Amino acid sequence: MTLETSQPGPSGRLYAGTGPEQRQARRRAAFVDAGLDLFGREGFRHVSVKRLCDEAGLTQRYFYESFSDRNALLAAVYEHCVDICRAAVGESLLQVPDTTTNDVPNEQRLAELTRVALDALLERLTGDRRMARVILVEVVGVDASLERLRMDAIHAWAQLAIDIAFDDEQPPARFQLAAVGLIGALTQLLVDWYIATDAGAPAADVSDIRDVCVDMFIATYQRLA
Repeated sequence: MTLETSQPGPSGRLYAGTGPEQRQARRRAAFVDAGLDLFGREGFRHVSVKRLCDEAGLTQRYFYESFSDRNALLAAVYEHCVDICRAAVGESLLQVPDTTTNDVPNEQRLAELTRVALDALLERLTGDRRMARVILVEVVGVDASLERLRMDAIHAWAQLAIDIAFDDEQPPARFQLAAVGLIGALTQLLVDWYIATDAGAPAADVSDIRDVCVDMFIATYQRLA
């Protein structure tokens, strides 16, 4: 039995206490969940629309109601994973006490903020390897639209690094370039970690990845700020 077995009623009609837009949103979310599970466990290229529908408990009609094709669903799953990670990082940063009025060196505070942010991100990715696979592996090289989405996410993470370093101040132009490079370095270290651990091969410890990235961030800030 699927989640939606009845024909949709007239526009605006309530069904089981929900309206048409709510039901469509619920169906879309079910496909995103199915995509995360299947893409994250078996890989995007090995999962058909039928498999996704079976996993979501919905028909292909409802798949195409929300997504033009599998690539569009992968994009939605990727954005969902990135949103989860960004929310975790944002919540972690809010827990760091404000020491700007104390005698705490700025670089010490930046190191603490960076470490906290990376811990939150790494906890999410190592805690759910499906998300790690989608973010680090499955979206790479699928099509131009997904590459643009991935680049936009990298630049958004870079902007977060800039905000941590400079708050409301205008950063040096070269730091903006450096921030993109730092996120690229972190991404590659995590790709190496994922591929190695997926193959059962020796891999860098996640805490070492964090510490190296903190050191790179602080060294870049010292050089360019």
